[in-house]
Amino acid sequence: MVLPIVKLVTLLFRQFSRPVVHRLTISASRHPKFRSVIVLIAQKYHLMDFSTPAEPLSTDEAMNLGTKLLGEALVYGVSASFLLYEYNRSLKKERTKEEKRKNEIGKLQKEIQEHGLITEDLKRQMLELQVKNLTLEKAHGPLLNQHNVQS
Repeated sequence: MVLPIVKLVTLLFRQFSRPVVHRLTISASRHPKFRSVIVLIAQKYHLMDFSTPAEPLSTDEAMNLGTKLLGEALVYGVSASFLLYEYNRSLKKERTKEEKRKNEIGKLQKEIQEHGLITEDLKRQMLELQVKNLTLEKAHGPLLNQHNVQS
């Protein structure tokens, strides 16, 4: 599901980068320093093909290749930025979920501890009542037996 969306977004970026590449070509033709940088990058890229010996490109060919390379770099840079943004956003979402889960666990543990204390208190009170009951039976036991015999 994610891969088709990424391909679609990349395709959209490529479509939107075409006017940018066109503008870069115009800028490179007007600015000699920018043009020399673009031509230098294109020539180095062209000469990196080690499978066949390559001759340097003409200036116009190097300009075309250089602006295309710059456009592709722009597309991939924006795509990578988009992916990093999405990754960081999902990471933040997961952290928030984890924090919420930890808070809920802490809350439940506190409730369990409170219920444990209440249970202990009730057990203590029940034991005290049993002791009082035994004490009353010992003290009033003979009276109860006399009363039962007379009836």
